[in-house]
Amino acid sequence: PFVLVSSRLDEKKNIIGVVKAFAGSEALLGRARLAICIRGVDDPYRDIGHLPDAEKLVLREILDVIDHAGMADRIHYLNIHSQKELAATYRFLADRGSVFALTAFYEPFGLAPIEAAACGLACVATCNGGPSEIFEDGSGILVDPFDSGAIAGGLLTALNNHADLSERARQRVLNMYTWDKTAEAYLVVI
Repeated sequence: PFVLVSSRLDEKKNIIGVVKAFAGSEALLGRARLAICIRGVDDPYRDIGHLPDAEKLVLREILDVIDHAGMADRIHYLNIHSQKELAATYRFLADRGSVFALTAFYEPFGLAPIEAAACGLACVATCNGGPSEIFEDGSGILVDPFDSGAIAGGLLTALNNHADLSERARQRVLNMYTWDKTAEAYLVVI
């Protein structure tokens, strides 16, 4: 299975938190691979020079941790070009017992973990912001984004309980977060 991170190269998204969790956990390295989706980047070592300066800094730190930990062979980079391709990737990885990780320092809502859960991925998300409401029923694992040990523990828990978590999260999305459910909630308020 994989742990999948799919977000823009923004320091606030805390991709480095997941990378450090892998670097600090032999159990996690032995249990899963890490897939990092970065739009427009096929090979981060080659393509880093084409990125804006702020993104270069974020990616450089990620690559430095990966290189220092000697775990480059456990990391895969995916250049996803469309929402359709992303959904297909989510479903492909879900079939392999994989986990979606969103460890942003703060996430206002969290559409990405909803999309991932709808496709069958178990989710590990920041406890700060929207995901704390999305997964308040325990259908996802909430972690402290400032604690790489907590992230590693959450990822291992999600990997080990993938079948239960992915089904519970998928049902949560169907019951709460479809466009029909959203429209119904608006109509109730109106």
